Amino acid sequence: MARPIALLTDFGLKDHYVGSLKGVILSINPRAVILDVTHDIRPQNIREGAFVLQAVYSVLPKGTIVVVVVDPGVGSARQAICVKTRRGFLLAPNNGILSMVLAEEKGFEVRAIVNDRYFRKPVSSTFHGRDIFSPSAAWLSKKNIFRSFGPILPPSKLHQFSIPMAIRNSNSLRGEIIYIDHFGNAMTNISKDKLKHSAHGQTHILIKGKYKVRVKPFFSAGKSGELFAVWNSADRLELAVREGSAERLFGLQVSDSVTVKFSLR
Repeated sequence: MARPIALLTDFGLKDHYVGSLKGVILSINPRAVILDVTHDIRPQNIREGAFVLQAVYSVLPKGTIVVVVVDPGVGSARQAICVKTRRGFLLAPNNGILSMVLAEEKGFEVRAIVNDRYFRKPVSSTFHGRDIFSPSAAWLSKKNIFRSFGPILPPSKLHQFSIPMAIRNSNSLRGEIIYIDHFGNAMTNISKDKLKHSAHGQTHILIKGKYKVRVKPFFSAGKSGELFAVWNSADRLELAVREGSAERLFGLQVSDSVTVKFSLR
């Protein structure tokens, strides 16, 4: 059975771009199983793409080939790369978008994608998703050609961005908003395992230095129009408004500060 191919892009669905990727893949491997992670990453937002990739990667079937195209540097000297991990393969521009997922991986191998035998020709300077990443992924789904893509790249050659970490002191944990989803919920970099206390009734949270909120056990426990926090399915602290958008109603943005104050037991 062919390895599944997952697509994560900022292309949206209005235009022909996603259909072009799938058409190229199926022309090479008609039996390919294609999974759409999302095509709604905000345009050119590499950090958002990195977060979504990290959030979904652990639940993809083992052996999945993930094509990640959020590529503001398309056509420039930036490299196309393929990374072999314990779970499968990642094909992406070398622009930092793999930073978060690779921070959790050990023993991965990186190769430059330079062998044009696996490209769609002629290669457009504006659409490497169609002409380089998709055909390379399709060929890889048929047979193990990883070593044929190109030379090994040492990890030091990977472009990476620093991942913001929550900072803990004696009675608080300071973090920030790192992602805002379709519902307007704001996810933070504060994980549940950082706190050694009960999350219900013992925690007070200060947002942007002015909004005080409390943790609720689930979304419907909040009052209508109230800003509150929940521990989400990834065990990260998430800010939400019941049946509303925390982003819109309270002006929340990525990088806004979030301080958790708690009582130690």
